[in-house]
Amino acid sequence: MIRKKLEQAKDETYLKGFTMGIMKVGPYAGQKVSEAKPKIKEEMIASNQAHLYFEPESRVVSRTNDECVVASTDQWYLAYGEESWTQAVRDHILDEEKFNSYDPIAQSKYEYTVGWLKEWACTRQFGLGTFLPWDKQWVIESLSDSTIYMAYYTIAHILQGEDNLTGDSSKSPGNIDPADLTDDVFNYIFRKAPMPSGSKIGPEVMEQCKKEFRYWYPMDLRVSAKDLIPNHLTMALYNHAAIWDDEPELWPKGYYTNGHVLVDAEKMSKSKGNFLMMDDTINKFSADATRFACADAGDSIEDANFSRETADATIMSLTNEDEWITETVAGDGGAGIALRSGDDSLNFMDKVIINETNRAIAETADCFSKMHFRDGIQRGWFEMLLARNEYRSFCKDSGIPMHKEAITKWCESIVIIICPVCPHWSEKVWKQIGKEGYAVKAPWPVAGEEDKLLSRQAKFLRDNLKNFRQQAGKAKKGWTKSSVLVTDSYPEWKVNILLMMQDKYDNGFPADFMKQLKVWCKDLPDKKLIKNAMQFASFTKREVEDVGPVAMETALPFDQKAILEESVAYLKSQLYLKDIDVVKTDDVEASADVPDRLKENVVPGKAHLWFR
Repeated sequence: MIRKKLEQAKDETYLKGFTMGIMKVGPYAGQKVSEAKPKIKEEMIASNQAHLYFEPESRVVSRTNDECVVASTDQWYLAYGEESWTQAVRDHILDEEKFNSYDPIAQSKYEYTVGWLKEWACTRQFGLGTFLPWDKQWVIESLSDSTIYMAYYTIAHILQGEDNLTGDSSKSPGNIDPADLTDDVFNYIFRKAPMPSGSKIGPEVMEQCKKEFRYWYPMDLRVSAKDLIPNHLTMALYNHAAIWDDEPELWPKGYYTNGHVLVDAEKMSKSKGNFLMMDDTINKFSADATRFACADAGDSIEDANFSRETADATIMSLTNEDEWITETVAGDGGAGIALRSGDDSLNFMDKVIINETNRAIAETADCFSKMHFRDGIQRGWFEMLLARNEYRSFCKDSGIPMHKEAITKWCESIVIIICPVCPHWSEKVWKQIGKEGYAVKAPWPVAGEEDKLLSRQAKFLRDNLKNFRQQAGKAKKGWTKSSVLVTDSYPEWKVNILLMMQDKYDNGFPADFMKQLKVWCKDLPDKKLIKNAMQFASFTKREVEDVGPVAMETALPFDQKAILEESVAYLKSQLYLKDIDVVKTDDVEASADVPDRLKENVVPGKAHLWFR
């Protein structure tokens, strides 16, 4: 494990050194390493200080179990290192509007590959393949012969049809003989060449092919494995740039690459008995639970981990939610519990569940659009369930029925949100709650804009309840009276930090904000405050990133006491307390009995549970 981590660290360091490093000395000082390295190489070869030497990156063993060696042979090469060709591809992958690699590590690998890919041996003298047109003793090797075949996919249903691997013209939907597919025909279909005269292929068929190609191209997304980045995927960019040199808008727009798949954090191996076949996995866990575990396995270029425990847990989770949603929506509350309705009756937690649903809808859509499926199910499933559980407990503990419109919006939204991952479950529940058509064809839920202030209020209640539980566990036996202490004012040193943070904030904090904070803290009159100031600023910075600049206000923009008083029944039930009152320490008369040491523990947004 340590060796693997060291190798990974070395690879990432070398990669960043090449793509991001800057030369410090010599005639190329100031230039990027990726630009200076080939120049230095050519100079050393020209001055006889070096010569070219080739060897495999690692030990290579053939299918006959023989160790392979590098041989110097006559060969045809693709000149991928040609300057204008390379620059065109580099410009394409560096333009975020033209190309999306979905992962910064993958992006750096494309940039690195473009930097070193020069001459590529594109032929061989054995095996299956297409003969090199101008030298029939050579066969085009597979990587060089398979980098724009996705263009053929757009017209294969017209030329070839189904079950026609031999090119039988009688099975061709367009009645096309492969011998009639000349360069002129393909140039008309794929390029801007005029329609060929005298072709045995009808003009209406060629026109249909051209329209199909133009409709489906460019290729928006290609999903492949990370080990193809240094060859096939990058070569496809080069070859698209060569074929459609005058139409860069037809070049691939996005590649998503993934690593290998582990099972329960171990490499799949028949000897270990952890080798999973697709059919067996679906039969054991169901298609939806398998898909869910795959989505949860990981989104990055690193190896993904399929967890059988996750798949098992998903079966129970989907089953439970199927029953609850169906009972709640179709049964008007389920178990005889009526739902209330009317916009004028929305309480604080009704508004919170609607707001949490809106946030989950927007954030899940953003995650899915970026191919971040693990983050997507975290936002669109787990966090949605947590929000519902919190709302359901609040209503039950407060003796208030759930709001029909609020909980129906939640139910309908989660069914559609999880549909890309668990389509069979979504279709079943969609029908059971009385919706027409298919869930997969239903539009994405409409999300109102997230109320950041309401999100902050909900977080205030959630975080303080968590702290209250810890404090209640420390209460001494016989202490029965409890009060929640709140305050609206910060001590002066915290006010000064918030004002400083407001001054530094401009749609985000500067990259060196924490360094600036350390310098600022050196001027504090009480050196004992430095540690507390750093912690407070760091906490506030994270909250700003979560809820926005309102987190830096010197006075809370909401009434803490009102929220807690509306939630007293919920708090008593959750904390197993018979009685709770809310006291503001700012109110001298009301807080006269509160010890000063406890008042010091109370700050805006962080209440304290007082037992006596």
